[in-house]
Amino acid sequence: MRRCACVPSAPVVSLLVSLLVALPACGDDQGSDEDLSGSFTDGESGEFGEASTTESEGEGEGEAAGPGTDTSGDGDGDGDGDGDGDGDGDGDGDGDGDGDGDGDGDGDGDGDGSGDVVCYLGPARDYSVCLPVVTPAPLPSGYDYPAPLNGNPNYRAPVTYLDLEALDPGESLAPNFVLSEFAVASKGRYAVVQPHAVEFVQDMRDEAGPLGINSGYRPPGYNANIGGATWSRHMYGDGLDIDPISISIDALEILCTQNSGFLVEYTSHVHCDWRSIDANEVFFGAPFVGPRPLAAGYAAHIERQDTHFWLVADAGFDEGTPVVRWVAYDAQGQATGHGQGLSFEAPTGTTRVRSDVGRALELEWRAT
Repeated sequence: MRRCACVPSAPVVSLLVSLLVALPACGDDQGSDEDLSGSFTDGESGEFGEASTTESEGEGEGEAAGPGTDTSGDGDGDGDGDGDGDGDGDGDGDGDGDGDGDGDGDGDGDGDGSGDVVCYLGPARDYSVCLPVVTPAPLPSGYDYPAPLNGNPNYRAPVTYLDLEALDPGESLAPNFVLSEFAVASKGRYAVVQPHAVEFVQDMRDEAGPLGINSGYRPPGYNANIGGATWSRHMYGDGLDIDPISISIDALEILCTQNSGFLVEYTSHVHCDWRSIDANEVFFGAPFVGPRPLAAGYAAHIERQDTHFWLVADAGFDEGTPVVRWVAYDAQGQATGHGQGLSFEAPTGTTRVRSDVGRALELEWRAT
């Protein structure tokens, strides 16, 4: 049998070519959907949004510019004219707009954002949740702090605050706690929430199961209006009234003291605060330096070898071995480790160690 090749007429060829051009290559639609989905589900939707905004700004720079057209003349395609391609216009390429190249947006070049933010344990327990702090000028009424109790620097007034009206109350400060559980704007726009309190109450929750916080930060005016103590730790951001949910009050009281807390017992809840832990420097400024006696007649000193510290009691502790609580801090003033006992192994990178000795004496070591 003779076979022949059939050649379509010119109009048919034209129609086939048009159809082929209109159809996408196999898998292109699926790939695009995956890319867009990934942009939003992998926690980087903010970056996707910033890129979209940059493109829109680039379009607006020329009257006849089409979608995605850069008319700035620098050749990088982002339309800002600095040539680095990140679209913020500062020329350093990190995209935060402060010009120092470290990407944290605070302009100091060190990449940590310290001085402008305070960092919390966060849902991943990596202290990656960092919130901005502000220095209101002037402070509204209701924020007049009393002079420090007996000169104790842990009772000094804050110098910066969280602006609750500018923050998400649902921000996770720890795996099981959000910002609104520690501070609410209905009590006052500005608040202090100390990171060590968040860390300790999360430690308690890890052991006890669900816990309820029925009172956290109180501005001094609000605290006075409800009859709170003059130097209530609620005003300093590390005092919490905690309701037991799945354990007894007695068990919750034990957890408070086991986690370095100062306990006040109530019939309905537990007050737990961390008054002996040094106040956070971001909120309260520079800490006290040097030994601070809390009671007369006691003396001790810290000895150290590399990252190992131990306490030597010199005088006053004649009834037994004192309880010693340790806190290590890094160069940014963030607490990086806690311990209890006569010795303490500090984490790498520690620049300062504080110890509370029997609640009668406080000592401090600083790297020189």
